[in-house]
Amino acid sequence: MKALTEDEFNEWKSHPVTRAVIEILHTKRESLRQAWEGGSFTDYEAGTTALINVGNIGICKGYAFMTDLDYTTYLGEIDESEPIRAGAQGSRSAD
Repeated sequence: MKALTEDEFNEWKSHPVTRAVIEILHTKRESLRQAWEGGSFTDYEAGTTALINVGNIGICKGYAFMTDLDYTTYLGEIDESEPIRAGAQGSRSAD
């Protein structure tokens, strides 16, 4: 996809909807951290505990990726060989 300009990225990052979603992700990440600290992901079986923790670490990393995303990281993640295409309004997929 073709990269957004830094101004476009910053406009998206500062948009009220983006900011609201990022705040939700911050809250969810902190809730997971608190649950982990409280032992919620510990099971009597070590293997089960490991699987639960791996899953929740992945979720936390996903939240962190979005909440901490900056323009430089964004540029490192995109494939500029594919154009960005917007779907029809109300569509759930790109054309």
